[in-house]
Amino acid sequence: MLSLNDVQLSESAKNNIKLWIDEFGKDVEEEVSRLVSEGKLEELEDRFYRKLEFGTGGMRGKVAIGTNRMNEYNIRIATQGFANYLKKVKGNQILSCVIGYDTRRDSRKFAIEASKVLVGNGIKVYLVKKPMPTPFISFAVRYLKASGGIIITASHNPPDYNGYKVYWDDGAQVVPPHDKGIIEEVYRITSSKEISMVSDEELLKSELFVEFLDEVKDAYLKILKVSLSELIDVEDVSFRKDMKIAYTPLHGTSLYLTIDALKSLGFENVYLVEEECSVDGSFSAVPLPNPEEDSSFERVIKLSKQVGAQVFFASDPDADRVRAGIIVNDEDVLFSGNQLASMMLEWILSKLYQRGTLPEDGFVVTTIVTTDLIRKIAQSFGVETYLTLTGFKYIGEKIRQFEGQKRFIFGCEESIGYLYGDDVRDKDSVISTVLISLMVEDLMKQGKNLKEYLFEIYKKYGVHIESLISLEFEGFEGQRKIESMMGKVRSERFEEFASLKVLSRIDVKNRTYEDFAKGFKEDYKTDLPVSNVVILNLEGGSKIIVRPSGTEPKVKIYFLSEFGKDVESIEDYQRKHDLLVNDFKKKVIG
Repeated sequence: MLSLNDVQLSESAKNNIKLWIDEFGKDVEEEVSRLVSEGKLEELEDRFYRKLEFGTGGMRGKVAIGTNRMNEYNIRIATQGFANYLKKVKGNQILSCVIGYDTRRDSRKFAIEASKVLVGNGIKVYLVKKPMPTPFISFAVRYLKASGGIIITASHNPPDYNGYKVYWDDGAQVVPPHDKGIIEEVYRITSSKEISMVSDEELLKSELFVEFLDEVKDAYLKILKVSLSELIDVEDVSFRKDMKIAYTPLHGTSLYLTIDALKSLGFENVYLVEEECSVDGSFSAVPLPNPEEDSSFERVIKLSKQVGAQVFFASDPDADRVRAGIIVNDEDVLFSGNQLASMMLEWILSKLYQRGTLPEDGFVVTTIVTTDLIRKIAQSFGVETYLTLTGFKYIGEKIRQFEGQKRFIFGCEESIGYLYGDDVRDKDSVISTVLISLMVEDLMKQGKNLKEYLFEIYKKYGVHIESLISLEFEGFEGQRKIESMMGKVRSERFEEFASLKVLSRIDVKNRTYEDFAKGFKEDYKTDLPVSNVVILNLEGGSKIIVRPSGTEPKVKIYFLSEFGKDVESIEDYQRKHDLLVNDFKKKVIG
């Protein structure tokens, strides 16, 4: 029997180790013994010093045995909590749940574990037959009229991570009160005896277990085409059939849907980065499976130049986010999420206006850390804009809030997530890739490219430059550093950054607004949920926004600069923006 008496671990880690050995047995004990014998006490502490947090976005963490890790045991606990909540809230209904997963090594295994628990609780399971994009699972929840959904994915995180996200019956990620209710049910489970589950053999024989794909996929592609017909003549493929597109799924799920979507709209020449098309949970051919990183584009840029593509794309492994670029004079131009979202919205609203179909009750949703260009573009077309906290679940919440009252047109966030139409209730790289391709086609007919179109937007609304710093702090000590930095930004009085006066500070968590110019502090009136976010408003409309990540041990700092309409001097604007970033680093980060 393993003894931890002489092992230098915190009492919480020792207690959690003992609990899990008692609950889950030999596998846990053998892994703990191995780590002790190899002297990996720091890793053992980190694995067991706390329970893996089940937050409002679900769970995400490294895959390994441990209370603070992603594994089949935590999957069972989380799913039992979700099942308990579904039965509590929808007790008189026949319950069902869609389960999807990405291409990571343990994703299907975790999906099966979740299926076994749900079936063990008498809840029907629709399990997708192979890894499919997150937005497809959102669509499936709605199409199959399920009570909810579970998606096993860690999005763009490194290969040793995985995650677990919960969706409600509208196909959107859960928000209050359901998120808090599920969390409470998950944390009530203290013993494996409280988990009802079937065996692998019983699962496959159960009438409550159904695997699906083709019917829902066909429905998705059909509805996508109908949705886009509001913007263009979907049947006129005379121009786009000759367009060339370069694409990489970064070893992810977009390969199983995006290519079909492009071809269904007449884009016949889609060239794939073959090395990055395999189902490979280690993401062996890419430095990071994250299209926000420029390094992820090395091969697709090379391919784009080889084939003469008019646009190139990379999407993340669960295919909810996508980024695009073009080749201009043999040089690659990569666009940010803010830039792509701005171009997409300007093009969508222009098309709707030209065709006389711009809805009078239309609205756009974006986040507080996304470029203010979105609000300005929408306002110029008489379209209302709603701001939410960071996280596409809040955009989904707004769609549901106004369903049947107003028409949702477009949603976006700076981290390369966008949604056109409301058939899906999460960011969708599939429809976004098709929409951007159609925009490129339309601009080509006018003799323009995306870079020129972006400059037209800057000339119309002013130059907007944005950037993000993401600081990672692992473990218990890292959490203390995050809290310290948030405390500093929240309490210290900063006069200026890069000669731009700090006019005011908004503390979304503590609901305060400080006006430094007029010298007063008052309650901050907002319909935003309470969140650990601090906003510094600067001269000229520029902003600095600081918040901890909701899914990773990071602090994210957003810099949003606004300038004039002279795009000839955009490099000077970039230099001024960089001065702002560097001054903040010096004064706050150190």
